[in-house]
Amino acid sequence: MNDTAAGKHRTVGISMNPALEARARARAKALALHFSTYVAQCVESELRGDAQLMREEGLDLESALTRAREYMEKKTVSIDFETDVAGVLEKSGLPVRKLAKLGDARVDFVVTLPSQKLLAVECRHNVRQQYALALGQGLLLRAHPDVAAAIVVVPYLEGFDPTVLTEFEKHDIRVATPDILERVLAVVSKARAR
Repeated sequence: MNDTAAGKHRTVGISMNPALEARARARAKALALHFSTYVAQCVESELRGDAQLMREEGLDLESALTRAREYMEKKTVSIDFETDVAGVLEKSGLPVRKLAKLGDARVDFVVTLPSQKLLAVECRHNVRQQYALALGQGLLLRAHPDVAAAIVVVPYLEGFDPTVLTEFEKHDIRVATPDILERVLAVVSKARAR
């Protein structure tokens, strides 16, 4: 039986810039790892898209400030969007829980419908870049035994890929903007009353 069939990783050689290799060896030693283990973790991390483990020494403060500013702006937009959605949900008069736990997962909001069934509401302020993520979240929420319906709330529908909307509809996942959320909530509530 070969190593790959037994579930072991096959060792591969890589060439590195000598300065990078010296830094990597020093970092591996500081982490009490064998050099090959450290490099394997770096490569696996890069393939997964995680943060790079091997970094240049020092930080570029201007770059750090720019990235922090961009991150904080996106976070502000996301939180403000969720606050707007919360306002609409609270106007419904139905019990609403923010950051509710469904099984092992957290969802932005859970609304208890008059039938005592649950409605999961997930906010996606940057949905264009994350169609697959939004669809996956909707599918997972719909699969939860206590969830009668799922709504993904987005800031706009203009320019939303129609094939993606069709895919959401096919799986009984509603897509709404804050301005139509109240109507969608009423329709879902009425449909799930039985």
